[in-house]
Amino acid sequence: MNDSRRHVDADHTAASPESRLHPVTTQTVSDQVAEQLRQLISSGDYKPGDRIPSERELAARLGVGRPAVREALRELKAQGFLVTGRGAQGTMVAGLPSPSFSAPLAPLVGKGAERIIELMEVRSAVEVEAAGLAARRATLEDLHRLSILLTAPGEMISPDDDVAFHTAIAEATHNPLIARVIQEPVELLHDHMAAVFNAYYKEPGGAIALQQQHDAIRRAIRSGDEQKARQAMRQHLDHVARGLAQLVGTGRVMRLVFIGLGGTLLSGPRLISERAKRTITTVREAGVEVVLVSSRPPREIRPYHQELGLLTPFIACDGALLWNAQAAAGLVHEPVSPDLAAEIVALGRDLGAIANIESDDEWFTDRLRDLERDSIMDYEVSEPHSVGKVDEVLRAGEPIDKVFLDLRDLEEEVAVTAAVTIRRAFENRATIRERTQGLVDIVSADASKAAMAQQLARRMAIPAEQTMAIGDDDSDAALLRWAGIGVAMGNATPAAKAAADTITSSNLRDGVAEALEQWLLRSGSVGANVSVPKPGLVGA
Repeated sequence: MNDSRRHVDADHTAASPESRLHPVTTQTVSDQVAEQLRQLISSGDYKPGDRIPSERELAARLGVGRPAVREALRELKAQGFLVTGRGAQGTMVAGLPSPSFSAPLAPLVGKGAERIIELMEVRSAVEVEAAGLAARRATLEDLHRLSILLTAPGEMISPDDDVAFHTAIAEATHNPLIARVIQEPVELLHDHMAAVFNAYYKEPGGAIALQQQHDAIRRAIRSGDEQKARQAMRQHLDHVARGLAQLVGTGRVMRLVFIGLGGTLLSGPRLISERAKRTITTVREAGVEVVLVSSRPPREIRPYHQELGLLTPFIACDGALLWNAQAAAGLVHEPVSPDLAAEIVALGRDLGAIANIESDDEWFTDRLRDLERDSIMDYEVSEPHSVGKVDEVLRAGEPIDKVFLDLRDLEEEVAVTAAVTIRRAFENRATIRERTQGLVDIVSADASKAAMAQQLARRMAIPAEQTMAIGDDDSDAALLRWAGIGVAMGNATPAAKAAADTITSSNLRDGVAEALEQWLLRSGSVGANVSVPKPGLVGA
């Protein structure tokens, strides 16, 4: 035994970490062993990667049994202080998490407006979720701090006030890593863009808008509404991103514009105004591609596509079909499955509906109503490809771009009940809309104008932030949120307006031309260099 102790002493000098280990009492032995080793690791005497003595050596040094040492080592491994190496490596000290990032962000960001956009994207990615976590976790002390940090209405907000408010939200998450992630981009923006921020705070109405937005965030956090808190924070950061980029006077080039038809581009049932035509021509000459988007089938979009001289594909059937007008063929389909389409048709017929199918720009119907016959005669509406052969198309396995059920021959009360029944039966498996009372449109659950626009943009290698979308309908809402700039018409539905970044005039007052002139042709100059308003939605 004495030889063993002499061997241990020879291997460990007085200056070694092991020399600071000392015998412990028998009470909670493993805990005391673990605490001594933890102190040596925390103090840096044992560094990450260092091998610690074996169980036998530790037991001899500390004067305890090996089971106590073994239990202490197990505890330290569970806590992340130690790791078990392979083979002869033994047990080693783990690399402990650093309280700060390994490298600052400053060398990574761009310059000027590019820096603003990049940092605001980072802020939005983190702070939107931080607001939601704060709504869930904020204490009374956190809520009080947010209240006293708000600037009073009419007071000029300062950079310190702004930073303090956002810092308080980060701290209210009670996650120190989130607080750290938020701190650096905020400080970078304020430190390196001080002049821009000072000008931004002094913009007419700027202080009032920021105060109102901060208060909306605070109230949402106080109410504990996580989704509302995220939404309020996103709207605030979007507002700030737009304002800062506009002050710098530059941004990213817009390359692609999606424009709806009925209620958007058309100023009447079948009319594109001369102003809209001229503006679209000018925009295209500036290098911006224009894509028409509609719930209509290709044959009803084609005349407007030709009138504008467009060469791009267009989106038809509520996003179920991307159509190449030059080749007269579908590029991409998001069809209703044949089985589901057959089920929809069967239920519709049971309820008294006339079943219709759109397949690759061909219309198949059970029968023609007098209303359709009159439209074919009076308005040059295309005739159906076939009458009475819907079931044959279903059995043939052709792509079903849209099913629409016509309930208009039924009594009003019966038609309303039938529409509700159809919606309840298929709302979890398809997208259902009733734009005209008694005419129920059904497309694939995977089909949407936004999804198809994103597919086209990817094919053209154009990121979302370099796109603009103009629409008026509920089905346009996701597209307006996805696009770099979402514009709702003055006559748009509430859902479309809520999704948009800005609202233009109605379709009867040339709202499309107004939006294109404002965002792409500002100051009368040809070009499409605009600021990006939605950093939080990049890549959505």
